[in-house]
Amino acid sequence: MRVGITAELLLNAEFTGIENYICNLSENLSLNKTHDINLILPLETLNRKDSSLSIFHYSPPLSKIKLPFQSSLISSLINYPIGLKGFNAIHVPTVTAPFFFRPPEVKVVMTVHDIIPNLFPKWQPLKRRLYFKYFLKHRFKFVDRFIAVSENTKKDMINLFNIEDDKIDVIYEGVSKRFKKEEHQEKREFVLAVSTLEPRKNFTTLIHAFIRCKEKHNIKEKLLIVGRKGWLLDHIRDIPKQYARDIIFKGYVSNEELVVLYQQAKLFIYPSMYEGFGLPVLEAMACGCPVITNNCSSIPEVGGVAVEYVDPENVEAFSQIIFQIISSPEQQKVLSDKGVVQAKKFTWEKCAHETINTYEKVLNS
Repeated sequence: MRVGITAELLLNAEFTGIENYICNLSENLSLNKTHDINLILPLETLNRKDSSLSIFHYSPPLSKIKLPFQSSLISSLINYPIGLKGFNAIHVPTVTAPFFFRPPEVKVVMTVHDIIPNLFPKWQPLKRRLYFKYFLKHRFKFVDRFIAVSENTKKDMINLFNIEDDKIDVIYEGVSKRFKKEEHQEKREFVLAVSTLEPRKNFTTLIHAFIRCKEKHNIKEKLLIVGRKGWLLDHIRDIPKQYARDIIFKGYVSNEELVVLYQQAKLFIYPSMYEGFGLPVLEAMACGCPVITNNCSSIPEVGGVAVEYVDPENVEAFSQIIFQIISSPEQQKVLSDKGVVQAKKFTWEKCAHETINTYEKVLNS
């Protein structure tokens, strides 16, 4: 079996959820010697590729255009016979596939991380709303089998797009082995939040809750927010002047630095309103950092009984649980220990093994 994984997102300078999914899944798929796993990617990514992978190149002429349905359409008309032929199956690791058509003999597997723009369009920029509303259903028509990263995402796919239940495999993401607890790492006086800065991530509620906790309990900890710039950033970063030194926007950091921050933080907070999976929760647990997160969407599938849940819109409840945990070393230890155990259930090796099973299903169908 010869499989091509469309990996053009690896052109991005800053890696977040989907880019990390492609990298970690590809690395572990490459360990499988039964099948020929290839990355389909532009030449610009040569310096970022995993040397253990067989690489197949193509270069979309309009890959820099930020409207994926336009660039993909023109790219597919010109390049798809060169870029896709010769494979038994193509795995598209995101819903924005770099082609609209495919050779009839090639099977297509698509990973769906979420379909949030259809559920909550107010949280998304215009181009994503348009793509998900008008183009996604046409993309789904050429997919032979789907991978959903959570049961919650599978449910959304069935409810919104009427995709058959038995056409979707739920395969959880994993956590990289670099994210691990360091027993001798000294805790520092900060709580941590990690995510792209955009409205859906609910940073405004978190900031209000942190300020209330500061005012009510005079806590000494600072709030460190890590993540790349999204949209409506100015609204999120509108902090009262008297708290400007207590709420720090650090921006995007490397995975190496992120591991240390998880290990040093007294508490990790993930206030997102809705997620397809919730990888930062998993990373924080693996590093032994106590976690507060929301009680909706896919998050309980990831956090299990190892995290503290809170209503993502309840500022007072958020404030109280922040104070409760940072003032209790005993509760921090309990959550830390539970989190490490829970995180071990999610590995990229398992994800890759189940993904191979999906490839084999689609080729035998």
